[in-house]
Amino acid sequence: MAPLITIVRNWSVLAGAQVVSSLIAMVFLIVVSRTLGEIEFGRLYLALTLTAIVGVVVDFGLSQVVTRSVARDRALARPYFRRAAFIVGTLGAGLYVLLLGAALALGYTAEVLSLVLILGLLMVVEAFSQLLGALFQAHEQMLIPAIARVGGNVITLALVVPLLFLGHGAAMVATVIVVAAAARVGFQAIAARRLSGFRLPAPAAPSWRAMLRAGFPFLTANGFALFVARVDVLILGQLAGAAAVGWYGAASRLVEAFYFLPVLLTTATFPVLSRLWSEDRNEFHATVRKTLDLLIVLIVPLSVTFFILAESIVGSLFTLQSYAPAVPLLRIQALSLALIFVDYLLTCILLATGRERTWITILGAACLVNPAVNFVLIPATSAAYANGAIGAALATLLTEIFILICALRVVAAGTFDAGSVRVAVRAAVLGGILATALLASRPLGIPWMLAAAVGGAGYLAAVVRLGLLPPDIKAWVGGLLRRRRPLALSTVTTELDAA
Repeated sequence: MAPLITIVRNWSVLAGAQVVSSLIAMVFLIVVSRTLGEIEFGRLYLALTLTAIVGVVVDFGLSQVVTRSVARDRALARPYFRRAAFIVGTLGAGLYVLLLGAALALGYTAEVLSLVLILGLLMVVEAFSQLLGALFQAHEQMLIPAIARVGGNVITLALVVPLLFLGHGAAMVATVIVVAAAARVGFQAIAARRLSGFRLPAPAAPSWRAMLRAGFPFLTANGFALFVARVDVLILGQLAGAAAVGWYGAASRLVEAFYFLPVLLTTATFPVLSRLWSEDRNEFHATVRKTLDLLIVLIVPLSVTFFILAESIVGSLFTLQSYAPAVPLLRIQALSLALIFVDYLLTCILLATGRERTWITILGAACLVNPAVNFVLIPATSAAYANGAIGAALATLLTEIFILICALRVVAAGTFDAGSVRVAVRAAVLGGILATALLASRPLGIPWMLAAAVGGAGYLAAVVRLGLLPPDIKAWVGGLLRRRRPLALSTVTTELDAA
């Protein structure tokens, strides 16, 4: 099977589950943000952000170490997991105490502190979930993590909605999130026992020093990446208040609901590219180019739809009465989304080729650029538009441009070619046509969901017609359809014979 098909097959399993998971998460976001209001929702988002930034250290980059090592030798599954689990548990206990101290030092209100106290447990639970997910990723089996993700969101929504309507607040929401995450870890742990790597004779366990040394570059990269992605929320909370964080959180969560597309695609890509880099460099480059083409085709309709229909989306999901300031934020973040898709792939390429230090250098520079720009733009947009969150959104956009330029300069020569540029240009033209159609739908009073669905279907049809999808994908989809057609015919024949 072609490497790209292996990637897309695994990605399709994750993506199918994530679509369901994202829909559930979207309902959760709408219910919680509407019920809590922008101020209390802002506190919850602020606490989630703080715990996420500290929580990245708990994993210590070991999930990537496990993925890359076990993907190359599955017999390493048991010794690597045991070592990593011990490190994660030890770090988690220490960092929980550190998190509480950091929240006190930053002078957060009692409401935020209580949320941090609860959500601090989440960062430990999530670290174990990532570690277990790494085992499945290394075995190129994505179904169990996908099911666990959907199940966790179902539990969260099923518990949160009735409790909110009974009058409970953000602390209850935080508690339910932790409980659902713990249930997801339990399910993954039970299922992991069946992985083939655990049935192979286990070699000697790696030394603690070797594990920590291997994980440190990933930890640094993950820590820098999360800092760049989330520090704007902390700065915004200090400079503009909880309401601005609530507006920013609403727009961010909408856009982040679609991060699963590049995240899961690169999750499926990482073990394959790691293998191809050592086995077949030509196939490595070809697979990277095809994956980029697929990402480009996916991102264009999403960015265009968010940008053009931002006011309708915010109004229908959150109400303009409370969240109107989120409209310009969503438009700016729609532009950032396109850059983030490509940046995820570039990250995957650098990590798969063992260039963690280069990626760390880029992110380290971004860690200096992003806060500096935030500290300038948030007060400026607060004064000009009474909405400091606009400055935070613009800072994110400028940072993603900076990362993209730096990463493209250091990716190995020959990785990309003019073919991807042609795909990008044609997809952009189709995106312009889609934007025109969406703008035309507004004065006609067509519901935004219907306009987005019809426009997206037309875009997809044009993509297929123009041959923008990689040939491997077209052949794979065609094969699935051909296999299903005879199956359907044989089923009809059987039913007729039985009649």
